[in-house]
Amino acid sequence: MSTEIRPDLVDRMIELYCDWRTACWDVRGAYDRFLEAPAPDRAVAFAAYTAALDREESSCDAYAAHIRAIQSRFSDAAVHAHRPHANLR
Repeated sequence: MSTEIRPDLVDRMIELYCDWRTACWDVRGAYDRFLEAPAPDRAVAFAAYTAALDREESSCDAYAAHIRAIQSRFSDAAVHAHRPHANLR
């Protein structure tokens, strides 16, 4: 079993990371718009801010799940590569 990470998994990891970082910048922009919103528009601006937070959390979760999947595959492969053969008694 190989311990090398497939290029398509790395590509997807980078894509998910970029999605997450973009969502982070969207949160910053939404928060700035909320801070600058006139009083009558503040509730709508806050709703937009919380929606941006939800999207950022979702993209963060997707990135983290992908990292965990890669780590799991990598550690499983490493365990199998170094496991002594129990049936060789």
